[in-house]
Amino acid sequence: MTNLQKNPFDPSFGTPPNIMLPNYQSDFESPQAVAEAINYGDPNRVIFITGLRGSGKTALLTKIEQQVKELKDTYILEIDNNQHMVQTFAQGLKNIFRFYSLLDHISAISIMGFELSFSKNNEGYTTQDIENFMVMLTKLNKKVVIFIDEFNHKENTREFIRLLQNLKRHNLNFYLVADGLPQMIYEIEHDQTLNFLKRARHIQTTMLNVNLIENEYQKYLKFSPLLTHQMAQLTGGYSFGFQLLGYKFWNAINISQQLPNQQTFEMVKQLYIQDLFTQSYDIIFDNLSENDRKYLIGTANNLSTSQIALLMNYDRTAKQQQNYVNQYRRRMIQQDLIIRLVMVVFDSNCHYLRNI
Repeated sequence: MTNLQKNPFDPSFGTPPNIMLPNYQSDFESPQAVAEAINYGDPNRVIFITGLRGSGKTALLTKIEQQVKELKDTYILEIDNNQHMVQTFAQGLKNIFRFYSLLDHISAISIMGFELSFSKNNEGYTTQDIENFMVMLTKLNKKVVIFIDEFNHKENTREFIRLLQNLKRHNLNFYLVADGLPQMIYEIEHDQTLNFLKRARHIQTTMLNVNLIENEYQKYLKFSPLLTHQMAQLTGGYSFGFQLLGYKFWNAINISQQLPNQQTFEMVKQLYIQDLFTQSYDIIFDNLSENDRKYLIGTANNLSTSQIALLMNYDRTAKQQQNYVNQYRRRMIQQDLIIRLVMVVFDSNCHYLRNI
């Protein structure tokens, strides 16, 4: 037991797992490609990573950050939505000059007000101070890349984005890379005061390649090819599901000393489905309105538009019902829930959805 290898699968939140399969649409959206775009000065200064809860947004954000750290003359600032973002950003910029000894390189560059900005203490920075810092960094041919996990639509965030909008207008060297749920990103992009974001680059997390999942399970687990294939299919390509199922099977075999057979497969499968709902699906559905849920139930059961409208107690003309239901369809598409719903039905044979 003392020499037991560490479980290679990790369903926990916040850190990139040891086994991370591509969860983006093309090589142009890989962490390396994003870092290269930043390196050559891509004019699109904002990159949003969006996708369903559990689709690997934070892991992808972290992988991009790791690639950006390798770039020359590029500095990273991590900012929390719950902090005073403008002041945190200003302090981070000031620290860049201190930690990287950049003050030794600015004697030949004159920026009006820079010395006054640099002498300020915490919580007293203005937007002009931040602009002074960024002008100096840009003149030194340095870039600042801001990373934000779980981006949301708060006044704190809007104030920060308005600041970045001004920095972009002056063509200063910064980039923002942030992840968030589709609805959160949609809301902030459609804020009429934040036009800066309307043309942001989007990376949509995707389902994993089930064949690649099968290969990883075959590599680390000891089940037969047939059962390994069934395991991969059970995940439906869901990133969190891939990690959770692999984690449970690895523990069953290596810690609980279960045999890699059909009986173990069925036992772990039930535990997996329970945890999948508790840790993921329940959270997703708890945040939906009653009619959002009814729309998903109707879609899962292949109901017509008229039948879904009646399920929502909306008894009008066919055209009115279509328009009414379509608004919920658009909402579910924005939140990437229609595709995932198919997996929910597959996992639980509709019992969960039919009992909402």
